[in-house]
Amino acid sequence: MKRPLVIGLLVVALLFVLAGIGAVLFFTMNGFAVNNPFDRNNISSVVEENKTFEVDAKEPVILSVQDDAGDVIVTGGDVDTVEVKIVKTAYDSTQARADEEVKTIPYTIVQNGNQLTLKYEIPKSMNFRNKVNTVDFIVTVPSETEVTIDTNGDVAVSGVKGDADLHTSFGDMDVENLKGSLNMDSSNGDIKVLSVDASGKDVSVDSSFGDITLEQVKSRDITVTSSNGTITFTNVRATGDVYTKSSFGDISYENGSSDSLTVESSNGRISVTKFNIKQNMAIDTSFGDIDLINASAGSYDLKTNNGDLTIDGVQGSLKAHTDFGDVDITNAKSVTLDLDTNNGNIDFSGSFGKGPHSISTEFGNVTLSIPDGTNLNVSLNTAFGDINSDIPITVTLTGDLKDNQRDGVMNEGGDLLTINTNNGDIDIKAIK
Repeated sequence: MKRPLVIGLLVVALLFVLAGIGAVLFFTMNGFAVNNPFDRNNISSVVEENKTFEVDAKEPVILSVQDDAGDVIVTGGDVDTVEVKIVKTAYDSTQARADEEVKTIPYTIVQNGNQLTLKYEIPKSMNFRNKVNTVDFIVTVPSETEVTIDTNGDVAVSGVKGDADLHTSFGDMDVENLKGSLNMDSSNGDIKVLSVDASGKDVSVDSSFGDITLEQVKSRDITVTSSNGTITFTNVRATGDVYTKSSFGDISYENGSSDSLTVESSNGRISVTKFNIKQNMAIDTSFGDIDLINASAGSYDLKTNNGDLTIDGVQGSLKAHTDFGDVDITNAKSVTLDLDTNNGNIDFSGSFGKGPHSISTEFGNVTLSIPDGTNLNVSLNTAFGDINSDIPITVTLTGDLKDNQRDGVMNEGGDLLTINTNNGDIDIKAIK
């Protein structure tokens, strides 16, 4: 009784298999209504279309672009119409099929006064191997235009006087000669911002995977974040705060100013050169060196878990810590010091400001080069090492004089300088 049932089921299964094979052969030989999923030729066909839209040149244009697959280029100029070039690209298994399919790619453009919305949605199809059909929008607009773009391709905006809100999932982004607030977001692609004036407004830039470059930017607050990529600031000026965060990548600032600067990095070198900060500079990196060259600030709070601190031309209140790395400070002027390293040497050259001052290292030497007329009260201590000073120290005796401890007065005395090292020498050198 069971054998006929089993045989019947096997026959039915075999028929399904044969039907499937037959379907594959049929569609492979005769074609599909859309791209052949079994063919990877990806032969392309391109068609361009042009459209013109009349607008009120006395009022700002509001442009919105939503593009599931394609590049978007927006250029502002001395024009009183909106010119749109649409570039459609289709892919199929033969040139004839691609030429036919490109004609059917749908998109919409809706105008409501000075508001224009351009939209392309990828239609549902059974194509799961061939390239996706794309629609590129190349738009020329009056300079007074606000721009919103959401796409999966490259984005370029230039010559626009208006706020810009730009997003792409996969593509590079370029903004140049923009006057207005700027918000940019890329999941995968490089971002370049050049000549942007957002005075009184903010600039926000985020990239998950890609480098970020800002050059010649004016703004109120500037926020730049990257999960993986380098961040470069050149000639950037903010009347408010600059906040920068990177998980993996170097960060550099050169020639600029801000009210405050906050930098957070999990892994990467941080350098600040010729940057003027009115209030506090706070830099925190887990793995990476910190380099400051002629970077002025009201106060400094620098921390790296693993890396060297190199500081040239500092002035004001300086707090710096590294778990594993050297601290090298040169050309300091009127500095209040709070230096700490668990494993590394500390070298300081310059003058002290208002104290007290504190220098500490678990394993490393401490070397100070200071003017010979410096007035300080000093407390110098090393567990294993020597203490030497070119500037005489009048020792205050509280017991037996120890080679590895000096408590006393330097010149006429003044603010307190405390130096502690568990394993290392302490050397004080006089600058004539």
